[in-house]
Amino acid sequence: MVSEVTKYLSETIGERRAGTEADKKATEYIARKMKEIGLEVEIQKFKFLGWEMTRRPMLELVEPQQKELPSGVFMFSESTPEGGITGKLEYIGIMPFIPKLFEWPKYAVVDDAGNHLGYIIGHIDGPAINFTLMEIGKTYGCAPYIMTDQETHEYFQEKLAAGEEIRVRIDTAGKLVPGLETQNVIGTLRGSALPDEEIIVCAHHDSTYESHGANDNASGVDAVLRVAKNLIEKGGTKKTVKFITFAAEEYLFFGSYYYVKTLKEKDPSSIARIKNVVNLDMVGVGEYLWVWVAPDSFRHQVDEALKESIKDEFDIQWNPELLPASDHWPFFEQGIPSVMLIFWPHEQYHLSTDMITEIDDDKIEKTAKAATAIAERLAGVN
Repeated sequence: MVSEVTKYLSETIGERRAGTEADKKATEYIARKMKEIGLEVEIQKFKFLGWEMTRRPMLELVEPQQKELPSGVFMFSESTPEGGITGKLEYIGIMPFIPKLFEWPKYAVVDDAGNHLGYIIGHIDGPAINFTLMEIGKTYGCAPYIMTDQETHEYFQEKLAAGEEIRVRIDTAGKLVPGLETQNVIGTLRGSALPDEEIIVCAHHDSTYESHGANDNASGVDAVLRVAKNLIEKGGTKKTVKFITFAAEEYLFFGSYYYVKTLKEKDPSSIARIKNVVNLDMVGVGEYLWVWVAPDSFRHQVDEALKESIKDEFDIQWNPELLPASDHWPFFEQGIPSVMLIFWPHEQYHLSTDMITEIDDDKIEKTAKAATAIAERLAGVN
């Protein structure tokens, strides 16, 4: 049986894109749950530059045959003219959205003069998902972008390798939306002996376009709240533990970046008070528990905590480095030892089918158990 938290966020509220009314409802709900647990709660509001789809993406094969192909939206994509753009397909190379994790093939739609009119990204691991453009495509190199699936990418590769010409039409439209407002939710458990030293246990509460976000990331929020409850029931901690659910992670970690940067502006020494970060992202679906941790000296503490809490419960695989893929990253950039717990793979990743029916509550519970053990080692219990 899936807990109330994951169910409420993903089904009662549903899609929780940052800056929407559903996003606000999610933060109000999380704040209420934190207060019920016994945490001191703060809402950190901020505005950001958002993006809104105004015309659904469409990819059509024109030659050597005519048919519609799968397509997904890219947040921050430029728009095509109404009716789309048509041109010859050329393979460009690999676009590293997240190096060593998401490195996807890139195709250009080219006119008769050789100009690039727009781009198609092939998702080499499955369906055409919705995603966010990184620096190239969003802040420079701007152009219309759409996503397609693995099967279409393989078809493109086969035809191009055979020397055949492919012509396609793409159509997509969206607009920048300045001044969207969202909020981070911060729950504090004050340390009894070392209150000025902080451990952060976090997850993001927003979801991506057209997704219920049950696994990504209602499951992580659920686990964070369980860790908070566990530590309070154990009598509290010696160091302060902050339980934070960040906004706008799907917009490339806007919420966690805002938290870190404004903290440094207020008091540059405040970052030094944060000793470790434990990030929980997508912990309700997957074949194995994937542990990302750095630096290597921190791995020993994490390893010992996992051994004492969930030994032999799951297949655990280690990633010996952290990647810029979730809310641990703004902290790690400041030199703070960090770990992310994630179950992988997730076949419904960034899809409308990321729903409550896919969730394994035992994975959320065991992740919370592991994260509690990590936090205990880091913060000490009374």
